[in-house]
This record gives sequence, C-alpha cells and structure tokens, in this order.
Amino acid sequence: MDTPTPTLAPFFFRDLAEGIQQQMFFWGRDVTYPGGNFLVDQGFQRDPSPGLKGTSRYRLPWQDGCIELYGACAGWYGAERGFTFIRPRRRCAIWLSGEALPIPGAWRTELIDPTATRDDLYAASLPFIDWLISYEHGVRASLGGSYRQQNYGQYRKVPKARAWIEPEAALYWFEQYRLAPEKLVRPKILSQQLS
Repeated sequence: MDTPTPTLAPFFFRDLAEGIQQQMFFWGRDVTYPGGNFLVDQGFQRDPSPGLKGTSRYRLPWQDGCIELYGACAGWYGAERGFTFIRPRRRCAIWLSGEALPIPGAWRTELIDPTATRDDLYAASLPFIDWLISYEHGVRASLGGSYRQQNYGQYRKVPKARAWIEPEAALYWFEQYRLAPEKLVRPKILSQQLS
C-alpha cells in the first residue's frame, strides 16, 4: 500500500490510543472465545510473557517484522524500530529497537523515541494498523458482526473503562486513518455521521 504522510493533529493520536485500548479488550475476548483461542487460530504463537508473570505474549510475523500482543502493550516491531502502544500510559510511540522489544512491567523508556514527529509516528503505525484492519475483517468473516458488538457491550460494563465507538464505526475509523488520513474526523463525529 502507498504510505500517505499527513501531518495529523495530536488529538488523532490520542484517538488512536483510545481505539487500540478498546481493541485490546476485544483481543482478550478472542483468546477466550468458546470455539478456541482465535488469536492462535489466526497464526499467533502463544508464549509466557517475559515480563508480568501469569500472562502471555502473542506473536505473529507481519510485514518484515512481527506483531506482539500482551495485556499491557501491543505493537509492530521491525528489524530496527517499531510502533508500540503502552496501555498503562495510554500512549502510542515509536520503539527504537527491533531486538530489545517492550517487556510489560519493565518498560525501557530510553527505547521510546522522544523526538519523533507526528509524521514519523503515523508512518511507524501503519504496519500495525494494516494488521489490525486485516484481523478485524477476519473476525467479522469468521465470527460474524454481532460478535464484536457483544464484546463492545461487555467492554462498556468494565469499571473505569472508556468505551470508544461502536465496532463497525471503529473499523471504519482505522481504515480512514490508514487510507485517507486527510479525511479523518474525530471518532464521536464519525459515530454521528454513520448513525
């Protein structure tokens, strides 16, 4: 895919972080899906987390790097750098190492690029967003659209959770972020437009 390089407003990266936060809850539901661990069914390797005890790391080769999902972070990591979302900090960042990957509970802040521009962060996020979009289309094809809607209802009941937007609108927002960032609107405005 061509990589548009817009200069997105900072609030779009906060929106992206909120969207990934909600998706992480959804992926947790996929792990406990009654038909089996859907992440594993989609090719992820499950291993014990090298960080927080009693948790798992899910890894999938993707676009000359890998997707890694934990309960506390998620991202795409290439040979030299990558993109990460750190859930406890509700922050998206460029990760400066392809070898020393994030370890939940033992964050190496020196590997988070403090000088990254918004354009750099946008470009770094694209392999992860490509995977997210592809995966969510796979969920809908295999499990049906009502499955994510049920997940959304469950997420709204979690104490202190901030539900983002309905799953169909969320997928559309991620697609706009990827394919037409110059047309991107705030999630709540998108929800109103689609209803």
